[in-house]
Amino acid sequence: MTENYPDYMFEEAQRRELATKALDKLYDENGAALQQLAEIERKEFYRFFVVEYYATGDGISYWLKICRNYPPYNSEDLDLECFKNFINDSYHSQYIEEPTEEEFMSKYSNLIPAHIVKMVEHKNQPELIWETHFHVNYS
Repeated sequence: MTENYPDYMFEEAQRRELATKALDKLYDENGAALQQLAEIERKEFYRFFVVEYYATGDGISYWLKICRNYPPYNSEDLDLECFKNFINDSYHSQYIEEPTEEEFMSKYSNLIPAHIVKMVEHKNQPELIWETHFHVNYS
């Protein structure tokens, strides 16, 4: 039955089998590190924070922040704490949301300078921290 197949097909099957064994060995030796790397790859490059506050007769306030998505330091979320300090008001801090990049950019990109939008799109600014506060009064 095997005489109907060309030799290169057997060679390719053997090459694939060796590659699979090498990958299995690599995973056995470095499984935890590979899983950690996969988890890092799933995380967004930047984090986005928003407070959008409406007050009847007082207009609307926006607090926006974009920063690199670094892990907590000593189990403390420093980026969130810095954003709370930027807001500087415990009442408004209770309304902090953390949208995805897609949600944030689709809703607030018109409030962000074009060069900041480009930095977010390129994902090449590891030290990017951008915060702003807008208040619009309709009266």
